[in-house]
Amino acid sequence: MIFHRMLSQANQLRLLYFLVLCCTAAWLPVFADDLKARGFSGMEIALIINVTPITMFLVQPVYGFVADRIGYRTCMLASTMLAGISFLLYLQWSSFVALLLITVCMSVFYNGIQPILDSLTLELAETSPDFNYGSIRVAGAAGWAITGIVTGYFIDQVDTRVIYLFSSGSLIIAFFIALLIPKRPSRKQETQVSLVKSLRYLNDRTLVCFLFSVLLISAAVTTIWNFYSIYMKENGASASLVGVGLSLQGLFEIPFFFFSVPILQRLGIKPALLLCAAASALRMFLYSVVSVPEWAVAVDALHGLSWSLFWVVCVEYTNALVKPELRATGQSLLYASYFGIGAILGNFWTGYLYDMHLRISSIFFINAIIVAVVCVFMAIFIKPASRSQIV
Repeated sequence: MIFHRMLSQANQLRLLYFLVLCCTAAWLPVFADDLKARGFSGMEIALIINVTPITMFLVQPVYGFVADRIGYRTCMLASTMLAGISFLLYLQWSSFVALLLITVCMSVFYNGIQPILDSLTLELAETSPDFNYGSIRVAGAAGWAITGIVTGYFIDQVDTRVIYLFSSGSLIIAFFIALLIPKRPSRKQETQVSLVKSLRYLNDRTLVCFLFSVLLISAAVTTIWNFYSIYMKENGASASLVGVGLSLQGLFEIPFFFFSVPILQRLGIKPALLLCAAASALRMFLYSVVSVPEWAVAVDALHGLSWSLFWVVCVEYTNALVKPELRATGQSLLYASYFGIGAILGNFWTGYLYDMHLRISSIFFINAIIVAVVCVFMAIFIKPASRSQIV
């Protein structure tokens, strides 16, 4: 009870973001590198890492609907505990089939965590003028920054499999923090709207056009998320330097999350979206032309603009397009587009080109062109959103 009183709802969410992003930073950027170390080919790596976005695409919209119906707390508790246990299974088996099945189990539960956190945060921001999405989500950036350095050090001291211990530990701690979430945070959270009606309502032209753009950008930038470690080591970086790069990415996120609302209110949703997408294209182009790993770390300075502000734009715009009682459903569709089908296409695309003996730097160059084309598409088809809709 004392601990519960010390942690306000906002601080509970900040701590959960911190722990969940500690988990993500531990396994996601190094997962492909660990699979490579186990002897898998490029396409085998793509198949295993694609399990997570496939389950995101297939399961997440339904998961979001279930969360809107039965409550965020129940889903958060189940997700953190079962995903945390799943990460430990990576330490026991190494065959292709075993890792495929473990990744299915882990992904079903891991994928539900962040959309629920985003929905809780948006709900709090809507009811309390003292908070906004970016000011709470910034805690996740701190978790990412700290974990990158720590895991990089221990990978050099042991091997890549330590990432699963960090991921599991973070989520199990998150489980106990999630126990503090009220059982019924809001009257509006549980809705009796049918799933079919929910999806029919969400199927409007503006939302579909936006999600399609997000999907295409995700397909291109997934190479950064899942093949960064391999790219850096192609240029001669140690695991420790990779960890430093990942930590700097987290640090560069902090100001953009913290000041996201005034930035968006000043620029507007559409200009900010175009700026962030252009920054992604520039970032990948610079990765493609540098061959010194320390210079690649310098390019990571674009991470805050190309990812942090971009994601706030996506969350805020999706929130503006859906009804409050379908908030988790809408956020789940966003996650399914970016971390689901977009990541699926990006992983297979990168795995295919990697098996064609292209360096990751060359793949970055191709993907930079793709994102530049998407920028033109968005400039034509994405509609502006009202500044008053930003929470």
